[in-house]
Amino acid sequence: MSNNEDQEATNQNDYMYSRPLDVHVWSDYPEVNDFVDEIYYHLSEITGNKIINKKLLKVVLLDLYVSWRADPDLKVMFSRDNSSYKARSRYNEINIGRKIIKVVDSLVEQEIIHEKRGFHDRVSGTSFQTRLWASDWLKERFREARFSQFCLHSHEGREPLVLRNTEKEDVEYDEAEETQGMRALLSDYNDLLYNTHIDIYDLEVPIIISGSGSQKSVVQVNQNSKFVRRIFNHERWDKGGRFYGGWWQRCPSEYRKRIVMDGILTEEIDYSGLHITILYAKEGISYWGDNNEDPYSISGINSLDPDIDLRAAAKLLLLTALNAENETKTFQAFRSQAPTGSPEKRLTNEQLSSILSALKSKHEPIAHKLASGAGIDLMFVDSQITAKLIERFTYHYKCPILTVHDSYVVPFGYGMFLKKEMEAAFEEVAGSSGTRVEHTTDYFYILQEQPSPEEQETIEPIVRCERHQNELRLFQEFKGKPAYEDWVPDWTSVL
Repeated sequence: MSNNEDQEATNQNDYMYSRPLDVHVWSDYPEVNDFVDEIYYHLSEITGNKIINKKLLKVVLLDLYVSWRADPDLKVMFSRDNSSYKARSRYNEINIGRKIIKVVDSLVEQEIIHEKRGFHDRVSGTSFQTRLWASDWLKERFREARFSQFCLHSHEGREPLVLRNTEKEDVEYDEAEETQGMRALLSDYNDLLYNTHIDIYDLEVPIIISGSGSQKSVVQVNQNSKFVRRIFNHERWDKGGRFYGGWWQRCPSEYRKRIVMDGILTEEIDYSGLHITILYAKEGISYWGDNNEDPYSISGINSLDPDIDLRAAAKLLLLTALNAENETKTFQAFRSQAPTGSPEKRLTNEQLSSILSALKSKHEPIAHKLASGAGIDLMFVDSQITAKLIERFTYHYKCPILTVHDSYVVPFGYGMFLKKEMEAAFEEVAGSSGTRVEHTTDYFYILQEQPSPEEQETIEPIVRCERHQNELRLFQEFKGKPAYEDWVPDWTSVL
């Protein structure tokens, strides 16, 4: 058995090879409605309002179709908890109620889909959510379907502006001029993303897997997982506010280097030590202007395992301390994030305390903010910066920009504009010009200058896989033209 066949067999029987049900996937294309009608005909046992039943059936079928398009073995996680479905909520635009469970039961009874029931062990606290996947019969109907994946999209009424309480639960809120303005920007931004083909050029099976066992994470790379929301916390519009949702936020950084937009290569630029420079700016200090030294470099710590990378450990501890409420939680969070089996995982509170003390001495002007719970306020500041960049690229450049909190991806050639806009947005929001940005994309150097022999060894060849090329062609045919014609400058045609 080949490696590919072995992986295939593993995925078929791996219930962790799954991702959550997307209850927002939708389509009003006649071909989609005809498909749903055909399947509904086989659900003779289902009772009640036919319109509601078909709506619920459509959501389940379309998301199973999206999963099948990526990999027939990819399963969908499904909650059987009635409380998971709150029909009357701004966050449930299709009004998915608990009756969706009965629809799934009917699909299982008719053997249209298969199911592995979930469970909750009260003793160990282990939970396993129900998994769903298409039967061979349904997969054949998918193959014969007269619609494509590009006919599917997030429902037009999906709420992009989310307010959560301290328990991280979505809560309702009253409309105001501020919320309407933020929603309008998100709506226009999501429209731009929807009309742009965003992909990883060498990913033959459009799924990224990280971790293993119960820690396995599965990210599906497709044109249905591009909807971006802005999420605020603590029931306040000045807490949190970061942008979430696009599949690019959930994939490892090495994959982001291979993102293409409408077939155009991309550049990624990020802020160096953003939260640190924000805190210094609030103290009236330009960190990079006045210090100009590595914020994570410390010395004089001699009681550590020699295999530990002190700078890397100090960086993780400092970033953790910016978000934790106290030192105890800082140390706990540090160890939970350290790789399994690593010497960092075994660092004691005393050892971590010595590193944190060194960091506080190095950053004396902002030491009072470490392990103080300042992170949620810093997230609000960086979300304001990101909002300005999204607004600028959506309305001025009319060009897609992907955001990963303090890092941004744009089509190649727009990096020069992004750098300028990042510096301007930081100064406007933080009130200081003391920021530093840097490229993280290897082939930026290929196209700008002759790489050194050392750099050439790290450069990966640009080989576009067949799946990506075929999907891009079909997407452009569906849209009637290459979407990039609306925003790509003439000088990028060399790519």
